[in-house]
Amino acid sequence: MFYLVCMDCGRTCDDMTVANCPHDGGVLDLRYESAEIPLQPQLPGIWRYAARLPLTDAKHIVSLGEGDTPLLPSSQLGPGISLSRLYFKNEGLNPTGSYKDRIASVGISYLRQLGRRAWAATSSGNAGASLAAYGARAAVDGYLFTLERAPRAKIAQILSYGPQVMSVKRLGYDPAAEKATWANIAALCDANDWLMLITARSNSPHAMEGAKTIAYEICGQLHDEAPDVVYVPVGGGGLLSAIWKGFKEWRAAGYIDRLPRMVAVQPLGCDPITQAWEADRPIEPLDDCQSALSGIILTSPPDGDLVLQDLRESDGWALSILDEAAYQAQSELASREGLFVEPAAAVVWAAIKADRQSGRLRGDENIVGILTGIGFKDSAALQRMTDDKPLPTIEAKEILDIQPR
Repeated sequence: MFYLVCMDCGRTCDDMTVANCPHDGGVLDLRYESAEIPLQPQLPGIWRYAARLPLTDAKHIVSLGEGDTPLLPSSQLGPGISLSRLYFKNEGLNPTGSYKDRIASVGISYLRQLGRRAWAATSSGNAGASLAAYGARAAVDGYLFTLERAPRAKIAQILSYGPQVMSVKRLGYDPAAEKATWANIAALCDANDWLMLITARSNSPHAMEGAKTIAYEICGQLHDEAPDVVYVPVGGGGLLSAIWKGFKEWRAAGYIDRLPRMVAVQPLGCDPITQAWEADRPIEPLDDCQSALSGIILTSPPDGDLVLQDLRESDGWALSILDEAAYQAQSELASREGLFVEPAAAVVWAAIKADRQSGRLRGDENIVGILTGIGFKDSAALQRMTDDKPLPTIEAKEILDIQPR
């Protein structure tokens, strides 16, 4: 069984359907009566951990095969900078191409358990695609409010699943627009008995439990060993916070005996969490966003303060990466590792390189980079990555003239 506890005032919340503490508006944390995590191998993907997910009956599960993504040892990039134990967790192999499928599966399953008939959310693309796909699977309506500058390829994927989609002016770049959007979606859901599924622990504590299964899987794939350092792309902050929670739960269950350091990676042009970390102060919303890395650009991260807390607790850190460094990292991951990821995911490799060069990382440390989404998600970035690649047209007889490189 599970229950909700306010992370600010410590009170238990009797109403399991609310998003925030009714006493002080604080963030609610989903907790469980037992620290044990019994596995249920008869259930698919993330649902083998159903005992630590907010569902009371397996009949409500909505699954498309999410989870069980590979943890791949680096074949060239790690050895190239003398990192002998670098791994990449390839979340782009989830059903719609990103880690958000874990969250959507839990969120839409929880919606069915509550008997709600529709969901509403914001998204830069990945969360929208996940919620739309799982909503279609469950035959429930969806209402999505996207960032004004969301990549067209991501929007096209969302539209194919059939939800109602609207672009909100200045969303993602203006703190006032973000605050108003979230408040109005909450009011819309309350008025219509829908479920708000914004992918942040501060807004959707139930659905966000799905993301912590990444940590469970990593430890299992490392044969019940925790990594030394985990790099996570960070926009709103919910993913890092959920993964950190997962590692803590896995240790409490007795599967591992230590915890990793967590690293938050942001784009330099939109990095309120890194700025707060470096200045040792609370999050301050930015006036504008100067990055094009869709998926990790929010001027006012809803889980930003949670991330700062998690970084301190894990003895981790935050750093920011130039957009151009992310594009270069995207190209290197594709050409040297065979991993085709979107730029927002590639920031982890750019950050690992930077930290290795600065001496922050030892060569023998066990390091995991979370690759959050597949490269097909951003067609403009793909075009940029391949614009300078030659594509000559030759006669069939010229094939025999090809010389080995």
